[in-house]
Amino acid sequence: MLKILRKLNEGSLLQRTMMHIAVLVAGSASVVALTSVLLVSTARTVLPRHDATEGGDKADEEQSADSDADPSSSEAAASPAGARGAPKALAQARMASRRESAVAR
Repeated sequence: MLKILRKLNEGSLLQRTMMHIAVLVAGSASVVALTSVLLVSTARTVLPRHDATEGGDKADEEQSADSDADPSSSEAAASPAGARGAPKALAQARMASRRESAVAR
């Protein structure tokens, strides 16, 4: 190990400086690459896929259409919310916020 360190000390100041700069650039590039790979893989794991969000919006539209039905009808009674479906304004606000969040991604 000592021989390697002595060899690195040999040479001109310019050669040593260029070696230090090359090591700094290579190290920085590797840190940036590793960090970006970790962030992308984490984001893919945590966030839902684009196809899944579109399917969720369609399901919300169907649910809001069911909540618009007459509460005494058999369709409203069969829906998961039952006769106490969410008010129309609340359902529309939820859909608008989901659309805005999907557009922001």
